[in-house]
Amino acid sequence: MPESSRLSGAEALRLPVPLRIRWELWPPSPQGGGNRRAVVSSCCGWARLVLKEKFLNTLLWSTPCVASAMLLDYLSTIYVSRQVYTPWQTLIIAAVVSLPFTYALVSGRLNVKRARDELARARDAAIRANLSKTMFFANMSHELRTPLNAIQGFAELLQQEEFASRRLEYAKLIHSSGAHLLELVNDLLDVSRMDAGKVELKDERVSIPGLIGSCLEMIQPRALAAGLHIVTKISANLPDVMADQRALRQILLNLLGNAVKFSTNGGRIEISAHRAGSGAIALCVRDQGIGIADEDQALVFEPFKQAKSGQRRAHEGTGLGLHIVKGLVEAHGGRVSLQSELGSGTSVYVFLPAGRVCAPASKAA
Repeated sequence: MPESSRLSGAEALRLPVPLRIRWELWPPSPQGGGNRRAVVSSCCGWARLVLKEKFLNTLLWSTPCVASAMLLDYLSTIYVSRQVYTPWQTLIIAAVVSLPFTYALVSGRLNVKRARDELARARDAAIRANLSKTMFFANMSHELRTPLNAIQGFAELLQQEEFASRRLEYAKLIHSSGAHLLELVNDLLDVSRMDAGKVELKDERVSIPGLIGSCLEMIQPRALAAGLHIVTKISANLPDVMADQRALRQILLNLLGNAVKFSTNGGRIEISAHRAGSGAIALCVRDQGIGIADEDQALVFEPFKQAKSGQRRAHEGTGLGLHIVKGLVEAHGGRVSLQSELGSGTSVYVFLPAGRVCAPASKAA
């Protein structure tokens, strides 16, 4: 593929109009390259666009010009010069003169309209992005202040002699607040790396059952404190995958953390893993929590955005968890999908491609 085919949508908007329309009609495939059918489809699409937007409009606006020219020539020929009227000659001359000028005017008008529409879309996108970032920073300031205030308050108490007997308890609370603060900072760094396209994976052989077990050990205390029951469904003889173990652990911890956060007391959380028919490894975290409304499901994977549900807003959080999950999964070449119903729970599916599945380890003789 040529270099321009790897442009992003924002960069394509800066191309000249013919190249931009071609880019929209024939977007580049992720694998690069192309085939003859794609070329034919692109040419047919371009021809239809030109025929509809320019050629027909040119004919529409040039017809009155040609008709006026023929009428004036007829009147001047018959009543002024009193010569033989030649309509075909007049038609050809009028068409040759009027069509290029009309085409130029129509092209300019359509280009101005297209540019105006693009500017309106860019303005609306900028307004939405600015509003989303404002809401994100408002939430983030609260998230950062909470552990900082706790650290400062307990540190001041440690300096007072009357609280000497509770110094160990306060030290643990300071450590917990510091760990929460570090988690927030790490989330922000992960988002910045993903947006910059600088996610670096350290591939190694990872056992999915072992990874799930270690994640459950970390999340189990929070689940028990919330009165939740976690069950696992892992297929037998599930093969290992070649992936970044830290990234996979973060994916599962983010999904399990959301399931615990948005589940009601006494609820059930299920984590499953199996080999899909396509050969991919499918992971699923399912809860019986408050769920997500249909109109909000597309927003939860975007940065700086959260679901608008009042119940979800009642829970603290930056709203970066699922965005980080999506970025890390796509860095592995996989995909994420979500199924949810308001009031019934949420299921998040993670698919790791078959190309990352390891062959069974050979047994020593």
